[in-house]
Amino acid sequence: MTLSIRAVTSNDDLDLLLGGTLGWPGSDRMAALFKGARATPSKQFVAVSSGRIVGYGHLLTHPAAEGGRAGIHIFVGPSHRGRSVGSALWREILPLARASGLPGIRALRNMDDERSLAIAEAHGLSKGSIRRESLLDLTALRTEFIETAIQRVREDGVDLVAFTPRSERDWEDFYEALLPLHQATPDAAAGSGPPPYETIRGSYAERWQVLLAQRGSDIIGITMAFARPDLPSRVVTYFSGVISSERGRGVATGLKAEHARRLRNEGWRELSTWNMEENPSILVANGRLGFQPILRVQSLLLDFNGVRKSD
Repeated sequence: MTLSIRAVTSNDDLDLLLGGTLGWPGSDRMAALFKGARATPSKQFVAVSSGRIVGYGHLLTHPAAEGGRAGIHIFVGPSHRGRSVGSALWREILPLARASGLPGIRALRNMDDERSLAIAEAHGLSKGSIRRESLLDLTALRTEFIETAIQRVREDGVDLVAFTPRSERDWEDFYEALLPLHQATPDAAAGSGPPPYETIRGSYAERWQVLLAQRGSDIIGITMAFARPDLPSRVVTYFSGVISSERGRGVATGLKAEHARRLRNEGWRELSTWNMEENPSILVANGRLGFQPILRVQSLLLDFNGVRKSD
């Protein structure tokens, strides 16, 4: 088999290979991520055999993954596994990661995927934190609970409104409000960086995607979602957060409840969300809304100095 590794081009149909696989949000969102990281060492590669893309790999250094590490993603099509395609991608990416200036790398694996774990461990990676994906059936919302949660925050003087930017300044103000909320999340505490402004600006322009909780003119909470390209009926929660001074007042639950109701009214049928298992409070809140766990994913970590950073 003749194999070559090259940089990704705009003509590559990455969704054909990667659609529906773990950690792949779709070509459009991935392109937006790498556009925002174009001034960094971040790179995307494909493995090509007989003119066909059979593997993919990337190094994403901005935003940083947990522990301030670079995020890596390597995938090989089923028909070419066991033929050294993954090894070739690892050889391309690891030296770039070591030269990036970041302290290490983070990859992800499905908890049931022992093959990926063995490959990662062979390259020196070890097990890290676990995240859970949960799914909410928007066609079967718990109406009484949803209405009660929404009414509670409204009676507390909080407005739940769609983000409808009319100018670049509106986007800038939104991003300024998002940053401290992001920094207060468990992911940020573990060292994950915020997304670049350009990524947010280019990926959340639809009215249904962003819902704000406002007290007067102040944004006190944000929830955001994007469409999953391989499942036309499903949207994925990208972020939900409430400022620290407003926590414990039901704002997060009311915000997510109202967003779920609006998404259902827009015709979406499913809403999924990802959360760290070390964050039991959000898991309990999601359970009350009706989310059911469907998948567990583990971080796989390598630190270049041989010392594990706090996760």
